[in-house]
Amino acid sequence: KNWLLLHDNAPAHRPVLVQEELARQQVTVLPHPPYSPDLALCNFFLFHCLKAKLRGCRFQFESVDAVKAKATQLLKSITQDDLQHCFQQWKIRMERCRDRGGDYIEGDNISTV
Repeated sequence: KNWLLLHDNAPAHRPVLVQEELARQQVTVLPHPPYSPDLALCNFFLFHCLKAKLRGCRFQFESVDAVKAKATQLLKSITQDDLQHCFQQWKIRMERCRDRGGDYIEGDNISTV
């Protein structure tokens, strides 16, 4: 398979050792503009998805492990179609960002799920 990696250029992602391993594994690293939370998949897809699915859940007296188990269950319920849609929306956001000269696009009406 040809792997593509999108990450946010965090310091942990930049060491030479990491870059060498990505090159050795023939992983293509997709460019991501710095300081662009509106383009971060977690910000516009994952967190929205989890919040929507957790709405109405009560964890007041449950253990941290119960909350972790529920979050894990919800993450595993994200389908391949959901992820495909997410990347299609990300592409639209990247194009809008480019067309606006890098301007922030949060709040644009782009569907997330």
